[in-house]
Amino acid sequence: MVGRSAVLSLTLLIWHLTSCSVGGESGPLGPRPGDVYREYVLNNFGNINWRVTNPLARDAGAKEFLPNPILELEVPDLTGAVRAEVMLDRWGGHLHTKQPRIRFNGNSWLDIPPPKMSASESLPDNYYFQDNPIIPVPLEHLKTGINQIEGTCSHAEEDGWGQWGLYAVALRVYLDPASASHCQGRIVSPEPGSTLQENPTITLQVDESQVERVEVFAWYEGYDENGDGCFTDWHGGWFQPDREQAAQWMGHVGTLRSPPFQITWDTRWVPDQPPGSIRLVARIQDKSGVWFVTDEVTGLSLHRPKETVKLYRVDQLPPEFGVRAGQRKSCTIPLPTDYDPGQVVEAGFHYRTWHGWDKHHAPFRLNDYERPHDGHNHHYDYDIHLIPPEVLKPGENIFTIFSETKHHMLEVLWPGPAITIRRTK
Repeated sequence: MVGRSAVLSLTLLIWHLTSCSVGGESGPLGPRPGDVYREYVLNNFGNINWRVTNPLARDAGAKEFLPNPILELEVPDLTGAVRAEVMLDRWGGHLHTKQPRIRFNGNSWLDIPPPKMSASESLPDNYYFQDNPIIPVPLEHLKTGINQIEGTCSHAEEDGWGQWGLYAVALRVYLDPASASHCQGRIVSPEPGSTLQENPTITLQVDESQVERVEVFAWYEGYDENGDGCFTDWHGGWFQPDREQAAQWMGHVGTLRSPPFQITWDTRWVPDQPPGSIRLVARIQDKSGVWFVTDEVTGLSLHRPKETVKLYRVDQLPPEFGVRAGQRKSCTIPLPTDYDPGQVVEAGFHYRTWHGWDKHHAPFRLNDYERPHDGHNHHYDYDIHLIPPEVLKPGENIFTIFSETKHHMLEVLWPGPAITIRRTK
């Protein structure tokens, strides 16, 4: 499966720093404080069922994956349902893939939106990405028992090899909080308006005998690890770590499965924040499988008396930023003109790839420094690589990828790489 390549001029991307997600996911949907819901999850493993291909594709390789799989997800009970939505672990797929859609039980197709961005052309045509889109699902499209899920897409050319990846599905069925039985709880520490020290402890008050799991999320400006195009966000991404592993939350504050319901938030790579801008929220699942969303804890600040942490993003992400068959591509990450490696405590390189498999691709270069990608074969990966401070320099730092493979491209995913630098004040 080979992505189409072309030579395009660099496109200046306008980054969106506005809030655009709820509880760790993209868009105006997702669980909100006070919500009660059940969640039904389907994971696609292996090499076939996650692929969604243009039904009109004529390429012999594409036809190996047609007709598209019809997946099955059991929903035991819809009693008391008030609305539904679905969240995906979605690979953007081949360049020039258009109209990614899904449907339930043969009903009308539901469009899946791209990540948030602004560019001269639509993102699915020009950029590689992996994200967690959420779309509403009409309740009349669902039924009690086995629900069939099907994906489709088209291509810029009618019979072109359009293909995207549906790795996992989380169907949420929301219930009336006033009538549905559910556990409750709240974040008791920190209190609203508090000033947090590095790596603060988050404490919840819950009925420990009733709780199965707790997921904690934080709102702040930082690297876009879920690929939704937003940096000021509820942080965390829901992805399969490997092809044979179920999707799970990563990059959030953390998950708790047993008492004490207390967690240390690792703020190592969290940039400095404006005072009072951090928020916390938790989702609590009881032993019957019902989720409840706590109130937010707002007005929080992060205090670092001796160090400062800053995030530096790619200046321009070239379209079609992937390489194979002798291709070489570069982009730049600007650092301040007063950058001094002697002041740096550590530097982390944020790197999201699809098929960043070292058996197929040469190491990446950051200026004169080379490092393996550490990605997966035909799969998503996100790493924060430690970079020697002396490798970096004031002004433009050039990131370069190269590959001679005739197999699948190394795809560098939207929104591109970034560097977090912790230094002394």
